[in-house]
Amino acid sequence: MARKTLNRSFLFLLIIGLAILVFYRYVVDRRLMIAPEWHNKLTLKNFSPTAQRDIKDDVMLENFSTSFWNSNLTFNINDRDVIVFLHIQKTGGTTFGRHLVQNLSLKKPCNCQGGKKQKLYNRNRNNKRRSKLRCQCHRPNSTDVWLFSRYSTGWKCGLHADYTELMECLPRYFRKFDDGHHRKIFDRKYHFITELRNPINRYLSEYQHVTRGATWKKSRHKCNGRLPTAKELPSCYNGSSWNYVTLKEFISCKYNLANNRQTRMLADLRLVNCYRNSSMSHQRRNKILLDSAKRNLKGMAYFGLIEYQRESQIMFEHKFAMKFNRPFVQYNFNQTYASEVLYKLSPEILYKIREINSMDIQLYNYALKLFKHRWNELKVLMNITH
Repeated sequence: MARKTLNRSFLFLLIIGLAILVFYRYVVDRRLMIAPEWHNKLTLKNFSPTAQRDIKDDVMLENFSTSFWNSNLTFNINDRDVIVFLHIQKTGGTTFGRHLVQNLSLKKPCNCQGGKKQKLYNRNRNNKRRSKLRCQCHRPNSTDVWLFSRYSTGWKCGLHADYTELMECLPRYFRKFDDGHHRKIFDRKYHFITELRNPINRYLSEYQHVTRGATWKKSRHKCNGRLPTAKELPSCYNGSSWNYVTLKEFISCKYNLANNRQTRMLADLRLVNCYRNSSMSHQRRNKILLDSAKRNLKGMAYFGLIEYQRESQIMFEHKFAMKFNRPFVQYNFNQTYASEVLYKLSPEILYKIREINSMDIQLYNYALKLFKHRWNELKVLMNITH
């Protein structure tokens, strides 16, 4: 009798355990909420000098005690300050970039041409495409440029130039505005801004964009004054585009720049010898890149999150003392291209996508924590109650 009762109890516990496992794999694992990182408590004496330095860097990066809103680094459109928009693919940057040149209430608004939808006809279908938007964003009393972005200056530092490219290119670009002036290029203040997005959604959106023909082949990836070799940065495909690619093929290419794109584009690649992966261990390289991306993000004048449009708009307006003349639109995830793919994914594929974007997930966790900290500070400062 006792053995029979014991067997029933064991069977009951086994069923409960299997139910929990199924629930986790097929329900929880599909959710896109990125859990906070949990770190073990470590003591400095147990680690090498390099590890000690890493931990000190981690402590500094996680220190949000200094108020971001009390900083003296204010933007002055009448002086020599420049807003530099670091546009990462599939983070809502196109829409945000249009807001910057078309929807800011300024004494001297950007002068824009194009950007309107035009009907294009071909034998197979009717289609609408926007004409190229080009804007001149000059200071109130000069022809000097106050905004460096896709629509105001074009891709002067390369198509979707990353942090490394911008740092090397900006002084050269603005030198032409300084010729004949007594003030030098280093008198300029660059106010970096960017937009981030949930890494899983961003990755799937990029995949969808590639299947529609996007290649970004004209991106230079210049670092330390030179372009990467074909050996350092091999292509994932042959031919003019990769629009035939399946999701499994997209994931399996280890050279795919979609992997951890946000981390790589925000980090200073010179710290890891650019695209030469053999110069240090993979683990060490990733640590340096992630810390660099966090440090640069924290040091930016502004960053927004596509999932928090209202808060991002208010934070930008307060930081730069500029007002947009229309509200940012918050789209539901189901309205995005990424949603078309996500709901069809198996848990195994979703796990693999998370694995190859692990640095972006950690970066986004950090960005979300920093964003909420700054937003809570600003709510108190502006007496925002909701």
